[in-house]
Amino acid sequence: MNSAMEDRLREALAEAGATVDAGTLRPLRARERRRSRVDFRLVAVAAAVVLAGAATTVGLLSGPGDEDRAVAADPAPAERKMIVFLCAKSSDRDRTSCKGAATNEEKKEIAAKVKQMPGIREVSYEDQAAGYPDFRRDFAHNKALLAAVDAEDLPASFRLTFTKGTDPRRVQEALRGVPGILTVHEVTSDNATSAAKWDVSVFLCAPSSGMPSCGAERKSDGKGSFTVTKEGKGVTPAQMAAVQKLIASMPDAKEAVFESQEEAYENFRRLYKDNKTLIGATKVSDMPQSFRIKLAPDADWSKMVTRLRREPGVSQVVYHGCLLDSSRLAERYGLILPDSKVCSTDKRSGEHPDPGPSPTAG
Repeated sequence: MNSAMEDRLREALAEAGATVDAGTLRPLRARERRRSRVDFRLVAVAAAVVLAGAATTVGLLSGPGDEDRAVAADPAPAERKMIVFLCAKSSDRDRTSCKGAATNEEKKEIAAKVKQMPGIREVSYEDQAAGYPDFRRDFAHNKALLAAVDAEDLPASFRLTFTKGTDPRRVQEALRGVPGILTVHEVTSDNATSAAKWDVSVFLCAPSSGMPSCGAERKSDGKGSFTVTKEGKGVTPAQMAAVQKLIASMPDAKEAVFESQEEAYENFRRLYKDNKTLIGATKVSDMPQSFRIKLAPDADWSKMVTRLRREPGVSQVVYHGCLLDSSRLAERYGLILPDSKVCSTDKRSGEHPDPGPSPTAG
């Protein structure tokens, strides 16, 4: 059973045609006695909550009077494109409808179907080997990720280009449930998220949290889902003050602010001002409280993240570079990987403290 928040977001995102993954923001997971599974459609909401922050209250290092800055959404591209990712051998059978790699017959049927759809100007096919050089170029900065993913881990795909005025949502809906298709993503720009002011977000525990870091207890079924058997507790004023004091003492923290639920919601509304469906599905109470940190040049983000994750009252600490990589990985290459592979806090090249499962397409 899903939470009311999950239900509202799932319905809104299905209508809006968004492609996001709620798993990147764990405070939005289900609560007590409810099952939770990573939803491949739900990274934009998480990315928006994490990257849209631009609070002006409680300046920890920067002093009063800071200018309020928010990330603005990029205008829609003149030429809209979509990627149809095909089932791969590594596709998770528990989290997707895939039963193995797409067969040649399924590929032919998918190609014929998309070519017959009105509004599609161009269709091209990209196999696993063709996409791998682009993958290595896009993630050249992330040696841990390059070490974790081989060409055979990437799903093959069809690349669609729409004629002007075509509604991508109708194409998405027409392809839903077609055998051999892993997922469908509309290609979007990530210039707004990459220009975010803050480098690290420290999310605080919410009341009735389902996060183990907040004291919750969960039981896994071994197939990507879990049940919260005991709810965690929200952050206390003393814990919040301790986190603030710790951040202020860190030499790698160049600037930091506190963002309330109300401020997070207003920034969220500004970022998605044109997506009334998504805004209507989200409430102030859905937003987490957080501290936002700007790192000093050449700062060791992994050391900071590791230390803050141990602090009582902290639900999750997110380095924005990792979140952006996760979003790009899902949108451009159809892969969802564990944090230990996308962005390990072990700075040694290609080494991971927790290897985790093998790469999963979707």
